[in-house]
Amino acid sequence: MNRKQVKQLINLEWFPSHLKTLIAEFLSWFVLKVDATKPFVPIIENELTDTKSEKIINIDFNLGAGIDTVAPFLSDKIEVLSIPPSKLNTDKNGLYLFVNCFHQLSIEEAKSNLKKIAESGNPIVVVEGNDDSLWQIIGMTIFVPLTVLLTAPFVKPFRFSRIIFTYLIPILPFAIVVDGCLALMKLYNPDDLKELTSNFNIPNYEWKMGKKDNGRGGKIIYLTGKKI
Repeated sequence: MNRKQVKQLINLEWFPSHLKTLIAEFLSWFVLKVDATKPFVPIIENELTDTKSEKIINIDFNLGAGIDTVAPFLSDKIEVLSIPPSKLNTDKNGLYLFVNCFHQLSIEEAKSNLKKIAESGNPIVVVEGNDDSLWQIIGMTIFVPLTVLLTAPFVKPFRFSRIIFTYLIPILPFAIVVDGCLALMKLYNPDDLKELTSNFNIPNYEWKMGKKDNGRGGKIIYLTGKKI
């Protein structure tokens, strides 16, 4: 497995919480602006339909670009319940969803989470908007910092602190690029996801993983699991 378990700035206790908030707000705002999570929706809806589920149990790391960037595209009939990863259990039935956050889990945590949910018989969807391609690295190191600089006054909610830490003390462009690059190192690609799930002995439970076009020249990574 090539992925690396490294800590991003947002994972560090000493990194200021208000800067973490500014980063999370930018990510959610920008991802919604460019419809970056739209390619997730058919995957999620397909699993909801196949498993006849109308509830999503969202694993929420509260780091930005999460369920808030997907919910606007889902049917109003779908109930969404968000829980922090520390409180993940399987006492609720529904589709267990990881949006742009599965890379935050260590290999041991990832295996444990997937196995626990699968053994409960509930379906799983993991979706990541980034991938491990050269195009993604170029985008993260060139286009992302430019985007941060050009859009800071327009990010909602508007905060004077965002202006200060983008232009006067340019911490945000640096932090977002560094964290984005570290996140690419932590991604589980389809081969990694196959390795994570290959040793599970869960009868009649099917796993699928791969990449799909995101409609903007890149790819998303996905994993689905369900009883058959």
